[in-house]
Amino acid sequence: MSQIISARSRLPSGATSLSPRIIKYLRRTILYILLILAVAWAILPLFWVFISSIKPDTETYAFEQTILPRRPTLQNYITLFRVTRFGLWMKNSAILSTASTLVVLALSATAAYAMSRFRFRLFEIFGRVTLLAYMVPPIILVVPMFFVLFKLKLINSHFGLLLVYTGIRLPVGLWMLRSYFQGIPIELEEAAMVDGATRFQAFRKVILPQALPGLISTGIFTFSVTWQEYLFASILLFSATKQTLSAGVATFLSEDWIYSWGVLMAAGVMISLPLVLFYVFLQRYLIAGWGGGALKG
Repeated sequence: MSQIISARSRLPSGATSLSPRIIKYLRRTILYILLILAVAWAILPLFWVFISSIKPDTETYAFEQTILPRRPTLQNYITLFRVTRFGLWMKNSAILSTASTLVVLALSATAAYAMSRFRFRLFEIFGRVTLLAYMVPPIILVVPMFFVLFKLKLINSHFGLLLVYTGIRLPVGLWMLRSYFQGIPIELEEAAMVDGATRFQAFRKVILPQALPGLISTGIFTFSVTWQEYLFASILLFSATKQTLSAGVATFLSEDWIYSWGVLMAAGVMISLPLVLFYVFLQRYLIAGWGGGALKG
């Protein structure tokens, strides 16, 4: 035993201090590897969709497959816009998504401000009930909403679908903005009202600019889920000229002739592109809005 202790005492002083540093580097390396694998797992399907959209059919159905196309082409995108109603469907989705986002932001912002500023006993119960309503599976709401819109003669109408989207997205928008408004000091609007501003002027000129990250994050969420919504659009809209993107592209496989996989992949790229651009350019507002709402609520 004394020989072992004497041998350890003869080791360099820096030998024992390297082991924690090496363990730290190993942990960091493993963490980076896991992060790279997670990012690759998320990006590879999108990469495969994009690569397939610029492949000609001869390479798509070839026996010897390659990852990258030998002869990239934009013919699939040209066919998508020339042969199908994809451009019209994109216009319909853009109108419905933008309109529903603006309506949800207007209603949820005013309601969330009232719930965060006025002390009323039932506001807390109302807020929890609205969040519970958002948790109801949409498939359960299809039949009741269909009959309601049928009675109102709003079936196969963009306005009727707009009412459905607004009613479904409003609870989560109300909950997100309510949490964010609660974190804004009430002294800011009180100072504005002391200077002569009305409550609405204080809300519009003082509170809304402070809540801009929350408004943007709520708007991105509402726009993205409405842009790619399929269930209600496929059931409540009958006319092919009124269809939205997801419901319209789903009809490709039911046509008399089958579209090529390249055209389908091109449609997938065009549907995902606006959402990707939103998240790339407005990412900091999205993170600030979600984080602020979660911490301040």
